[in-house]
Amino acid sequence: MTGAIYPSIATSGWIRVVLFCCAIIVLFINGCGLLLPPLNPVMSEDRIVKPTLDQKKEVVFNQPMVWYDGVRALRGILFSEGIYSLEAEDDEYYYFKAPKELEYRIFENGQTTEARFMPGGLYLSKNALNMIPAGAYLSVGEERKTLTWKLGSDFLRMRGHEWEKHF
Repeated sequence: MTGAIYPSIATSGWIRVVLFCCAIIVLFINGCGLLLPPLNPVMSEDRIVKPTLDQKKEVVFNQPMVWYDGVRALRGILFSEGIYSLEAEDDEYYYFKAPKELEYRIFENGQTTEARFMPGGLYLSKNALNMIPAGAYLSVGEERKTLTWKLGSDFLRMRGHEWEKHF
């Protein structure tokens, strides 16, 4: 007995071909950036933190690092080189104070239209599987930090060359 209960091999083969073609189309569109927009690194999220001093935990930037918000840079941030000392933590992140103020820039037609120097540093995830593993924060006070910039896996891949984690 055949029919709806036992689909024929030809029908199931046809379904597999259609599903395979749909999967290829979705991957192609996603690869072209048409399906999912690129991650916007600019953010503003206030966090309550616990001040912490631990001389054994620090991050070292071997050279200054500049990050832009996309191919057509409208915003950028500069992390200075040097030792970033642990100053606070919360359940998700460690907060390392920059040796100098962070430099935020706004661009128009490739030219800097605004530059601000603000106290802050690098936040680094405690969990390796965090969707936002690192970024920049502004110090609003000893117990408040504002996350302002997201850094992803490209930043993590620079570990050991551009920056080092000492703990």
